Amino acid sequence: MMNFERLISYDQWANQKIYEAFQAVEEDEVRAEIEAMFSHLLATQAVWMSRITGEKVTFGIWPSFDSSEMEKLIKNHPSKLKGLIDRQEEVISYENSKGVAHESKVSDILMHLIIHGQHHRAQIAKMLRADRATPPGTDFIFFTREN
Repeated sequence: MMNFERLISYDQWANQKIYEAFQAVEEDEVRAEIEAMFSHLLATQAVWMSRITGEKVTFGIWPSFDSSEMEKLIKNHPSKLKGLIDRQEEVISYENSKGVAHESKVSDILMHLIIHGQHHRAQIAKMLRADRATPPGTDFIFFTREN
């Protein structure tokens, strides 16, 4: 069985690392692109959680969050996600962002969120490199060495 609690902790750790790294970006255009991608990453977590819990969110999957909202979501999402672990065998019905109906197991959604986050953190790391910054190591093995 997958250890979702550990994977969710890893996801928070990696999000915090990448968030801290892009705070140093001074180029407005690059910073805006990174913030858009990171806002998307955080928004999709909230949207997926809302699909599972039935709670409504007030934004779509491509919002523009400010720093304080990003920090709040980085801090609050893990406990909410961990609260869904007991529901991992459930199959939920939902509509995607285009209104198409689907059914998925909660465990598949949780795994999707971890992988989706890593995908976008890698994109942000590439943007940081293009800005001549050194992105943080966010590989899972680095997390295990620190935790």
